[in-house]
Amino acid sequence: MEGELRTVLEEFNRRVNENDRVQKLIKKWSTSVLMWSKDQGFGFVLNVTTGKIVEMRKAESENEGNVKVVSSTETLLSMLRGRENISHLYLDGVVETYGSEKDQIVLDAVARLLWS
Repeated sequence: MEGELRTVLEEFNRRVNENDRVQKLIKKWSTSVLMWSKDQGFGFVLNVTTGKIVEMRKAESENEGNVKVVSSTETLLSMLRGRENISHLYLDGVVETYGSEKDQIVLDAVARLLWS
């Protein structure tokens, strides 16, 4: 599962960095995002600098990241592939997000632009 999540995140990173609409939206955004699999106990940190995902690394703990996205591995995979509506997942409590309201809104907007 870890390798599959890494592969899907690498594709997500590529799509974020290559999408002109996303880049316009996040060009001034710098943060770190933790994608944490609560059922498997691992995650990845995405470091964003001026709108580009510049690094992805395996998280050392679930306490990393300015923004945290926490769910099961299967849900994270489905969400990152654009198969699930992220807003519904948040509202249904299937995905937990932590961080500033601004960062959470930006992350949601990125997902909407990628899969709209």
